[in-house]
Amino acid sequence: MGRVLLYGSKTIPVGVEVVTFKDPNGLSFRAAREESPDKLYFAGSDRRASIDQVILHHDGMKTAAGCFRVLKNRGLSTHLIIEADGTIYQTLDLGFVAFHAAGRNSGSIGVDLNNPIRPDRLPRSQSAASRGGVARGRINGSTVASLGYTGAQYESLIAVLRALGGVFPELANLTAPVGDDGKVLTNVLDDPGFKGLVGHLHVSATKWDPGPGFDWERVLIGVRGTRLLYPVKLPGALNLNEVPRTRALANAEQYFRATETGPGGFFPLGINQGWHTGVHLRVDRGTEIYAPADGVVVAARLEGEVEELGSPNVVVIKHELPIAERERTFFSVVMHLEQVELGSNSPIPWVRRFYKDPNMPGALPSNETVLYPPAAKGHVALRDKRVALVETEVKAGELIGYSGRFKLDPEQPPIGTVDFAIIAAKPLFDPSDLTFEKVDDDDDDDILCNSRQVWKRFTDDPEELQGLVEGGFPMSPAEIRAPYKNEIKAVELRWMAARHVTEYWSRTRFGGLFGGGVDFEWFVEDEAKAYLDRIRKFLWWDDAVTEHVGLPADGLVWAYHPIALATYLMVIESRRAVEQAGSKAIALEGDELEARRARDRREEADFAERFGASTDHIKYQAVEDIGGQENPFDQEQEDPEREGWLRWEQGEWEPDSD
Repeated sequence: MGRVLLYGSKTIPVGVEVVTFKDPNGLSFRAAREESPDKLYFAGSDRRASIDQVILHHDGMKTAAGCFRVLKNRGLSTHLIIEADGTIYQTLDLGFVAFHAAGRNSGSIGVDLNNPIRPDRLPRSQSAASRGGVARGRINGSTVASLGYTGAQYESLIAVLRALGGVFPELANLTAPVGDDGKVLTNVLDDPGFKGLVGHLHVSATKWDPGPGFDWERVLIGVRGTRLLYPVKLPGALNLNEVPRTRALANAEQYFRATETGPGGFFPLGINQGWHTGVHLRVDRGTEIYAPADGVVVAARLEGEVEELGSPNVVVIKHELPIAERERTFFSVVMHLEQVELGSNSPIPWVRRFYKDPNMPGALPSNETVLYPPAAKGHVALRDKRVALVETEVKAGELIGYSGRFKLDPEQPPIGTVDFAIIAAKPLFDPSDLTFEKVDDDDDDDILCNSRQVWKRFTDDPEELQGLVEGGFPMSPAEIRAPYKNEIKAVELRWMAARHVTEYWSRTRFGGLFGGGVDFEWFVEDEAKAYLDRIRKFLWWDDAVTEHVGLPADGLVWAYHPIALATYLMVIESRRAVEQAGSKAIALEGDELEARRARDRREEADFAERFGASTDHIKYQAVEDIGGQENPFDQEQEDPEREGWLRWEQGEWEPDSD
């Protein structure tokens, strides 16, 4: 087992585990051919110029091994089989011509995605939910239903497609057939020689794989677009990269509500009337935290816990991403992380890479006498329990740490929490984009919120509003929480872009939280200093960070609700990715579809006669009238053999016990 695909004498790095036909536990059509001479495949040579398609199949089986055996018995083959757990089996050299798509074999790479189609055929260790449930749709003129695919399969497929693009020129800028509605077509194409990523359904009118449960957007974004996701997956919820753009906002609602309930940690206000830059997501301590997008870790602290308050640990990632035809620079901040093992054996990939960097300084500056030492370069800073200035790349979805604890309620002990924020030095969108309401009426260096635009969501009383703006009106935590329980006001607060100082900056003043608004009293200064000393370990942004990271010297940043921003960026990016990675094509319908279906049957029969590959039809229960049932496989269905096309893929085999 390795992390490469084999193409003749060359190895192609793919970044995920691959079991090749040369491995002792591998699946090899080349070895199988000794039992079936002149079947299974053509031996090839240099196919770099001839490969212009990747054709996706589902296998109808419980395991990759079962798929391999049935293909072999039918005299057919495929290059790759991707198991439900993401394991890639390379069953044939990429330089050879596999028998998987009749007339399109010579110019294509065949990929089988493990999918038993029906929930009742899943292994006992798996559930329909783990594969996205049962999906249904209209494909090549008939309604079909099947299970979806696992996240691991998508990740492995994306890795494979990226790798293939580095070898075969026609696959370098992978496209998919898209219709006028901006969606991938679901009927056979007028031109079966379409160059790019296709399903078997696109090249043969008698096929419907990879089926209605396949998320084309997710794959196209993974290959051509910018990947975005939430850094933590809430129990029972889907992450951002697991849903198509049409369901992204609806899916985000569970995350929004999680940030707007509980004792505090809301956006853009804390219950102390101060600006709160991010949101709190309450999860079990030790929950895995992921990079929300590709970027570079630029600052981090991984030291331990502060007595009573919880974890001050933080990872700051700089993102420079081309989204919707514009380069955007922003920072994701993930706080309250668990302490982790440091060094080259750390469980965190970016920490391991950081420690292996040979250019790190071996010692800290020797002339420091300050009580709170500044951030410093190198892993020596991490070991010294201070903020480290880092320059280490991470990929979207990569593990960056584990959730720690934080004390949200003064009357309760710390609980499992992660604080997620997104900030930027400049607005991320043009003035003409009204998605986010710009809030820039509080530009001083005190954390107390004095924004009229914000406070008008919390009170309708003119005197109270004026007092809040001037910093002289106290509002109770219960009054702060109230608008977040109001559906309209909560939505308004989500879609703000507020410019203010943060609770991270070492020069932020906290006096306003203690009555230092209109009539500042000198005793407030002592109270503010005591508070600052208490939270000092949670501050990570000092002058050294400003210089290293490129944050504004005045401490003022644009803060966005991170769930709202990530979701919005995903929607516009997925639209762009599909449009960019999709080429307009024409799908057949009506009489033309029927004529193509008849032609494809003849071609398949001819192929079977020449190479001994069986294409006998079997009875398969399809779905012609779903009727809105939750599980279409629970109903008794008609035999589609009368149409002669809904058959098990590849060799149309009868599913066996595998």
